[in-house]
This record gives sequence, structure tokens and C-alpha cells, in this order.
Amino acid sequence: MSLPRAPLADAICFYDDLLQGDVLRRTHEQLQRTAERKGVTLGGRVLYRTLRPYFVTPPQHADIQRATYAVGQALEEVVRRAAVDAAFRESLCPQGWEELLVPVDGQRAGLATIGRLDGFVGPDGVIRFIEFNPYPGGPINSHSLGEAFDTSAVMEAFSKRYEVVRPATAPNLVTALTVLNGRAGRKGPPSLALFGPPGPDDADEEVVYQAYLKDHGCDLRIVTADDDWTYADGVLRAGDFPVDVITFISSIGFGGLVVGCGPDHPVMRAISDGAVNFMNGLFRSTMLRSKALFAEVSRMADEGAFGAEQDALLRRHLPWTRVVREGMTLREGARVDLLSYVAGHREHFVLKPAFDYGGRGVTLGWNTDADTWSATLKQALEETWVVQERIPLVKASYPVFDGGRVRHEELHSDINPFLWEENRPEGFLVRMAPGAMLNMSQGGSLGTLAVVRER
Repeated sequence: MSLPRAPLADAICFYDDLLQGDVLRRTHEQLQRTAERKGVTLGGRVLYRTLRPYFVTPPQHADIQRATYAVGQALEEVVRRAAVDAAFRESLCPQGWEELLVPVDGQRAGLATIGRLDGFVGPDGVIRFIEFNPYPGGPINSHSLGEAFDTSAVMEAFSKRYEVVRPATAPNLVTALTVLNGRAGRKGPPSLALFGPPGPDDADEEVVYQAYLKDHGCDLRIVTADDDWTYADGVLRAGDFPVDVITFISSIGFGGLVVGCGPDHPVMRAISDGAVNFMNGLFRSTMLRSKALFAEVSRMADEGAFGAEQDALLRRHLPWTRVVREGMTLREGARVDLLSYVAGHREHFVLKPAFDYGGRGVTLGWNTDADTWSATLKQALEETWVVQERIPLVKASYPVFDGGRVRHEELHSDINPFLWEENRPEGFLVRMAPGAMLNMSQGGSLGTLAVVRER
């Protein structure tokens, strides 16, 4: 659907006109103070920058919710099939060690706790998702910054003319963890064992995570595979700490868990028995973190695998994506040689490693010369990479605080909806940056989303 522009344009003008004098000063001070006090930082850098949330209309919000649910359902369907079909699992380009996790919890339902689809709204007003993050950052920081906007001087004045709803993020995390704990027959928030340590990109946010979870009734402990683990009478313990749910802090912690806890380790025995749950599922997480999963869903939708209605939704909200390999594939209804087509149309595509994150290795064809594109495509063929259709990005003007005055910057933004429990969409991570790479580790800033309509 093409989204209405005029109501948002009026709302944006009205909001920005309010940013002056005492309202501007108080708003900036509150946002800056909240970011510093609540740890909305990365490596000590405050992530707050823009003075206005990302505004959407109620119809746009509803459209994004429908898209999020449809794509989430397709991803879950593919992961469930991968757990029971070894031949199909190979189409997702596993790294090999995932096979060991299938008998651990591969066929156990109800482990989903939190996920995030990352996407962009194009010039046509349609959101398109480029990847899924099964262990996403941002729900706590988005919540803290959103609360600061809710009570800011500018929002107080703005809300007299416009109704503003900010979809929740952080409270859903505790709810989802409590639901997960309840599926094991236990009441209340779980006791969490977090395999650590945090990586350099995770340290600031992990402090925020731990403080928030503790404040909301979740006991937790940072652990490693070498701790004093015992598993007896259906109870897993790290020393004297009883464990209900296991997760990890960073890729370092995840690697320590998978490598350090073999099949006879108390942790793996407890997960296999269902005495504890791995947050988001151990096997499920390893499948969802691969960008090859998006390539498979895109291919299946092009070939009519999900049914006419869902196929149409997936083609609308997923850019065309394929694993880089030799052979023929469908492109806009015609069969093409994948490598030749991608080589000859670099301005239309992105190449990225299937298993990396944080924007590392991402090569934008329209910003790359022919020789570099050819060399990257050769590397992609030798490793496990995906090629993805370019999504046209939209820049918008946002107010920023500059020495006591407002200055407007042209910024790209992405819209990244969270999914909770069994594919329930609510809340967003919003990132903004002058360039096409919006990752926080590459200089992006954090925003918040508000659903706006005139009273």
C-alpha cells in the first residue's frame, strides 16, 4: 500500500516548529541525560542523536505488523522443516556442527523468546526485511530512549494536537522469559545462566540488560563451561545457582557453550532432557542466524512453496535473495544463470557473508567498481555468502541539537520490529545514519518509533 504522506508531513512540521527556546533546551537535556544515565551507549559513545522519533501512521504500523508476522511465520516454518529433514537442512548451508544440536532441542516447540527482523521502508512506503537476528540488541535501550521522549517537553506540547502511541519493547522481554519458564512448569521470571564474557561490541548493552532483568525479578549469573556444573534430580546448577534458562552474552559466550559443553556435559544433558530451556532454542538459533535462511525463503516464495497469499506477501516484503552458487535460478519469473546475472548487474545487488553480523563484509554493488565486485563474487562463491537485491533507501530530514540551536540532517533510517514468544510482533529498534550502513558499531545512532494521528 502507498502510505499517506500529508498527515505525517503536517505532524513533522508541527513537531519541529516546537523545538525552540526552553522546549528545545529541556528536551535535549532530558534525552542526553537519560542516554548517559541509562547506558544508551556503545563504547562510551552516547547513541542518542535526533530530536524527533520516527513517525508512522496507524495504517503504516498495521501494514508493518502484518509483514512482520508473515515473514516470521515463514522463517519458523523453514526452521521446523530443517529440524526433521536432513536433506532440506543442507539447503540452508549449515556449517556442520549444527548437526550435533538437532537431538538436543531441534524438535522442541515453544522456545522462541525474542527475535528481530531488520528492514527498510522504501520510497513506495513498503517495508522490506533483509535479515533476522535471533539474539537482537536494542530492546532495553529503545525502551529507555522512548520513555525519555514520552515525558519530554516537546512531546508534552505535541500531544495536545496529536495522539501518540509508542509500541513497547523492554517489558515484552520479561513477559516472554516468564512464558518460556512457564512452559517448563515453573512460575515467574526464570533464573538465567549467561555464558560470557561479553565481546567488545556488547559490553555496554550487557550491563544494561543485566540491570534491567535483575530489577524485574530475573536472577542471573555469568557462567562458562568450566564452572562447577551439576545436574541431578532434574535440577541444573552452576555452583549453588539453580538454572532455569540458558543463554549467552556474545558470540564469544556462544562459542564457549557449544565447544565447551559436549553431549555428556551437565548443561547439554539438562537441555536435552527439557529440565532447562535454551532461550530461543539452541538448534533454532543456529539456523535463524544464517542469512542463507532468507535466501531459501525467497527462493521458495518465488517457486510457490507457501501458498498464493503468503507467497505474495513474502515477495512483497523480502528482497530477492540467493546463496551465491553456480546454477540457474528464478529472477522476475525468468530462469537466469545466477553468477552471470549478478556479475552483470552489480548496481542492483548487495553481497554479504551468510554468518557474519554488524555489517562486516557487506559489499554494496552500486558503491563498488567492477574489479572489486568480481573479486568479491569469487570470494562469495568459495565461501558461504548471499546476494540480495538492493532496497532503495530514503533519506529524511531530522532535527539535531547543535550548540543550543536546531540543525537538520539528512539521514537514512531502518525499521526493525521485534518478535516475541510465538511470533508476536511488538516494538521496534530504529537506527539512523548519514550513510547506507546503519549499524551502531559503524557509527549509527538510536532512535525510537511513534505511531501518530491527529486528535
